[in-house]
Amino acid sequence: MGKANDQSIEKFLTLLGSNPSEYLSGQILAKSAGISRSAVWKQIRRLRRLGYSIESVHGLGYRLKDGTQLPVPWELKKVLRTRRLGHRILYKDVVDSTQKIAIAIAEKGTGTHGTVVIAEKQRQGRGRLRREWLSPSGGLWMSVILEPDVPTRIVTLLPFVAALSVCHAIRQCTGLDARLKWPNDVMISGKKVAGILLDISAEAEHVNYSVIGIGINANIDSTSVSARFAEDAPRITSISDQLGHDVSKLELARTVLENLEKQLSDLNDKGAHVILKEWESNADMLGRQVKVLQNGRMVCQGVARGVVDDGSLIIQDGSREVKISSGDIRVRY
Repeated sequence: MGKANDQSIEKFLTLLGSNPSEYLSGQILAKSAGISRSAVWKQIRRLRRLGYSIESVHGLGYRLKDGTQLPVPWELKKVLRTRRLGHRILYKDVVDSTQKIAIAIAEKGTGTHGTVVIAEKQRQGRGRLRREWLSPSGGLWMSVILEPDVPTRIVTLLPFVAALSVCHAIRQCTGLDARLKWPNDVMISGKKVAGILLDISAEAEHVNYSVIGIGINANIDSTSVSARFAEDAPRITSISDQLGHDVSKLELARTVLENLEKQLSDLNDKGAHVILKEWESNADMLGRQVKVLQNGRMVCQGVARGVVDDGSLIIQDGSREVKISSGDIRVRY
């Protein structure tokens, strides 16, 4: 949605909610908003598609009964308590990829820090190693543009920062015991509920921009999504499957962004070791037997011991200690 369109919806919502106990006729709404009667009906339909509950009674008009739980820009900005993240929010119904849109924005130059792109559905969602990331309606799919004031040697810690933010947000919004799996997965009961993707543009010791992609299986049927993958693929779940009911994506997006800003501040002010210690304390895989796969081939197996300053995972494989900087981890829960 464009800025002008957002403003017209906000104006219409203000009119519709000006007296919640009364119905407003289409004629009054049209006159007050300066639009036609047919445009009023189009706005009503648009708002209903965005999750607003609007009653209509013949001869009386329309009444706003309840707000939306979707992270639309005008609602998210009302509740968001951040300094910079979310100063600009783009919200789309369907896109190829929020990451693709965010990268295009970041490429245009400075001043894009904190821009957030959110979509209800992605046609070409992308995970790590350019794998397909299924992104049906109901999930929270968003990308955040950062111009971080950190050296390139620790920019690889941004996925850890984002994963921590998502983990904390899920706990705060739902009470579910979300945990972390190396390098950037968020798990519930040993099943993947969210993942992180990082794209960066850097030169020598200077980071031009980073784009963090966040995908959370919020209100989706994980069974139908799992059916699209091979039998040996990691198991997935969703927040709604775990809770037995939907979660507010508006509240979830707000909490993720607020946590992300805090974690970024900690990375800058306190250093990598603080982030990694917190990551370790929220992981559920340390001390467990794991297998490490690279390009589908197992390269080592052993006990996951912890992470070091650059974010690499340490595996105790028999008598040798192996440092893993990339790969897929299979955990024996």
